[in-house]
Amino acid sequence: MKDEWLHGRNPVLEALRASRRPVREICIVSGSRSAKIDEIRAIAREHRVRIEDVDGRWMAQRRPERDDQEVIARVAPYPYASLGELLAPSPEPPLVVALDQVQDPHNLGAVVRSALAFGARGLVIHKDRSAAVTPAAVKASAGMTERLPIARVTNLARALDQARDAGIWLRGLEAGSHTCIWEEDLTLPTLLVVGGEDSGLRRLTAERMDSLLGIPLEPGCPSLNASTAAAVALAEVARQRSRRT
Repeated sequence: MKDEWLHGRNPVLEALRASRRPVREICIVSGSRSAKIDEIRAIAREHRVRIEDVDGRWMAQRRPERDDQEVIARVAPYPYASLGELLAPSPEPPLVVALDQVQDPHNLGAVVRSALAFGARGLVIHKDRSAAVTPAAVKASAGMTERLPIARVTNLARALDQARDAGIWLRGLEAGSHTCIWEEDLTLPTLLVVGGEDSGLRRLTAERMDSLLGIPLEPGCPSLNASTAAAVALAEVARQRSRRT
């Protein structure tokens, strides 16, 4: 697989901090100064990563549209985790998030940020018809993809079965469900499944759930998008677990 270019201070800085994949080289617009740029330079020197100061016009030709960041980095392809790593036994009840054909890389990035913020162990995504961890997703996550283990599976149904066999409860988010998420015990080992932007959970996915959970909304309010629903649900998991400690 080919190397990728990460764009922006946060993605580049998190790639250096996490050291989950090699950073080959970094290009910074000459004269750029900020605390994050200074830290990027310091960590890059420590790890002997080549830094090249470049002209702003050169950088403008290599940035995505409307991206005004002044730093990019060439990195190795994203190192996906194994499913077994996410399902391994642990002293604390595991919390894992799975996405069922979420196709927008910005939604993927937003879910990654929420998963990390609320204590999820990792994320499971589908290999086909789903967003992958691309530079766009890394940017949307503010670089948090470099911290959160993400497994990419060819068969989500089989992965869900493995999670159940590992003693993890399967909870799916479904708009309009009569089971309110506030009433579910989410302190147990939990795998939270979020459906795609337009169609929600696929039938084979929904059939495997131990429960389908709805988020109560005001009458007439449209359903939440995938990343927002995931954030609300993850916050509820964190709330319940904090009350038990």
